[in-house]
Amino acid sequence: MVRTSQTINEGWSFLNEGIAFGQNELLVEDESWEKVNVPHTWNAEDPFDAKKSYRRGVSWYRKIINVSIKNRDSKKIYLHFEGVNQVADVFVNGIHVGKHKGGYTAFTFDITKALNSSEEQLVAIMVNNAHDSYIAPLSVGFALYGGIYRDVWLIETGEVHFDMDNYGSKGVFITTPEVGTAYAKVIVNGTVVNEEITSQNIEVKSIIYDAANKEVKKVSTTVELEPGQKSTYKHEILVDNPNLWSPDSPYLYSVKSVVSEQGIIVDEIENPLGLRWFSFEPNKGFFLNGKHMKLRGTNRHQDKRGKGSALSNAEHRRDMQLIKDMGCNFIRIAHYPQDPEILKAADELGLLAWEEVPLVNYMTIHPEFLENSKHMLKEMIRQHYNHPSVVVWGSMNEIFLWGNNEARISKQDDPIYTNKVAEYAKMLDATIREEDPARYTTLAMHMGSDYDEVGIEDVPQVASYNVYSGWYGGKFADFGNAMDRKHEGKPDQVIFISEYGAGSDSRLNSDRPERFDFTGQYQRMFCESYLEQIEDRDYISGSAIWNQFDFSQPHVGGSMPHLNQKGMATWDRKPKDVYYLFQANWSAKPMLHIAEKNWAVRAITSDFKEYTITIYSNLPKVTLYANGKKIGSKNVGSLHKVEFNVVLHKDQNYLKAVGSAKGEIIEDTVSIEMQKQGDQQKPDMFINVGSNAQYYDDVSNIAWLEDSPFNGLYGYIGGKETLLNRKNILRSGRHDPLFYSLLEGLKSYKIKTKNGAYRLTLHFMESEELKAGDRVFDVIVNGKKIIAALDLVEEAGFCYGIDKTFDIDVNDNEILIEFVSLSGKTTLSGLELIKLN
Repeated sequence: MVRTSQTINEGWSFLNEGIAFGQNELLVEDESWEKVNVPHTWNAEDPFDAKKSYRRGVSWYRKIINVSIKNRDSKKIYLHFEGVNQVADVFVNGIHVGKHKGGYTAFTFDITKALNSSEEQLVAIMVNNAHDSYIAPLSVGFALYGGIYRDVWLIETGEVHFDMDNYGSKGVFITTPEVGTAYAKVIVNGTVVNEEITSQNIEVKSIIYDAANKEVKKVSTTVELEPGQKSTYKHEILVDNPNLWSPDSPYLYSVKSVVSEQGIIVDEIENPLGLRWFSFEPNKGFFLNGKHMKLRGTNRHQDKRGKGSALSNAEHRRDMQLIKDMGCNFIRIAHYPQDPEILKAADELGLLAWEEVPLVNYMTIHPEFLENSKHMLKEMIRQHYNHPSVVVWGSMNEIFLWGNNEARISKQDDPIYTNKVAEYAKMLDATIREEDPARYTTLAMHMGSDYDEVGIEDVPQVASYNVYSGWYGGKFADFGNAMDRKHEGKPDQVIFISEYGAGSDSRLNSDRPERFDFTGQYQRMFCESYLEQIEDRDYISGSAIWNQFDFSQPHVGGSMPHLNQKGMATWDRKPKDVYYLFQANWSAKPMLHIAEKNWAVRAITSDFKEYTITIYSNLPKVTLYANGKKIGSKNVGSLHKVEFNVVLHKDQNYLKAVGSAKGEIIEDTVSIEMQKQGDQQKPDMFINVGSNAQYYDDVSNIAWLEDSPFNGLYGYIGGKETLLNRKNILRSGRHDPLFYSLLEGLKSYKIKTKNGAYRLTLHFMESEELKAGDRVFDVIVNGKKIIAALDLVEEAGFCYGIDKTFDIDVNDNEILIEFVSLSGKTTLSGLELIKLN
């Protein structure tokens, strides 16, 4: 029989708890279990709620599968799982058929002997995503979603077949040791298995097809197999005048591997084939097919809002298309092997790839951890060996970033640990080189000194660095200076920038952006600087932005709790303005983008205000119009960016940017609403207290003004603008960006306004882990005490936002809000003033 493969994704029963004998249908019924389809995770929502943790433990999945009785004795039946996080125990008809450790690689189990005599077979999977000190990752900045979150396959073969017991791979491996414009040498290595009870004389063929599915070349071998015997084979094929694979022209051949008995095909599989050659050089960077190519890329986490890690193949592919459309020629698949669709799309779209195993932040120094990590490497490499997009394998990421208490540490203080990590790093790097000597090895390092002190920088063939100068600390220019020192100190070392980035929240915007304010403007400034510095240095072989999409980061704060906000697009895949900076610089497709769409609603206190309008474009010249009036035309600079000073008036403003390419008109438009606040006609005011940024409440369509020392209209007297420590998690329920900033130690807040009746709402949050009584203060409005002895810890607790609303009368065209400390510093996070009549 010829192999058949089908997904069995639909109609699973799911129990979100661990029970005894979940594999036994007689002892445990599943009628009351939840009905789900896979891909599925039980952690799609709970990593992002107000609780301190999310559920990590055991759950059960069960399903009845149908296996034909016909010719059962001559069949082999397998279950193939693309990914289960993170330990899977698989049972068929109550019989344990296998255990797999590691949540990001595929695995295959032979279930033939566990089948009963009927067509219906009970498959039960016990899945456990609990912390395990011997399974990476240990300490991570992303959610460890539990579940069967990728496709599940039922595979039937004959008893003579390609090896199904090879680290979850197809058992056939393709190398291209010689590739040029005149010819390419293709080597096909594989293993066939005879599980019949008699000897078999079989023929194995390797057939190369071009992109039009036309046969190019084929080679065959005759193999004599004894019962139970495995036999390896090697085919060498020459392809004349090959079409080369590259990001600009991702030409794909295919290799069909065929096993025949007496002229009858009994097994057949197919693998992609891309013909290319590549190299890294320390001073000049990366070369593909003999031509220099700067690797311009991004990182990708696999999760998405509302779905966790359980994405469909179409969603994975859409992500890759967004990356390609941004102009990337490279992707770092971080920090773990991802769905098979990702590398399939990379092959087809033309994205060079780095793939890595999830040794992140910390490791357990124990032989069991090392062996599990080696096993993960072998699974990753063998499963994805044949993808032409892969050029680099990674073994670990920022492994010295955390200490043994699973917390960030600035300097490792245990020489036994650091030296042992260096030893393990060499072993893991050697495992990659042994598995695949044709590709490069790497590991990603943060900018600590520990790596160089124990020699880890010298272990991989490509030294990769995660650099955040200007975000977590320092200045933009520190990045280039640091890399120059690295290169000068080790001129023979290949350097790659594996991460750089700054966070943003599309609801926060400012015309005076600052580090860590999460405004889109600061993120763009950061990326503009790094982009220029990387392009100016030939020895930097390439870079990958951190990250393409916002992604889960439980237990970390910011203006969006439990989320890493450094994406070029939001968690639900909406491109931010910064996305188009890279598209303008990297994509050949004519484009322009007015980079003001994430600030389409603004607050002002006058009838008009002048702003700098930024446009990203790869066109030679751009013309800008505002409200039908031509503002001007400018040539596009080296950063593919132009700026115009434009006066925006209250209410609606319409901007249009126009350019041309080869006679084709390219244009972009945006409507910007300017909401006037605090005047005689509309005295209402909404103030993002303690922040340099405006906050847009997309639920109420209200823009909140940035704060200021008293400026004649509104502002604070005394006090310090402060941002919430990102170790602290907001539990406000709404207005998270509002509570991310605050004023501490303020004496008063003054607003000039017209007389009348108002509703005043003050927003507070305790930002420090204090005890009741540590911070207590009164609030007085125009001489009247409206809050006595406010103790935020006692009333709400740590990091919970609360609102206090009062109706007040204004008689002297002024509101003076005084804050009188009884203990500790006063604090305020937001202010709303609404006129009632």
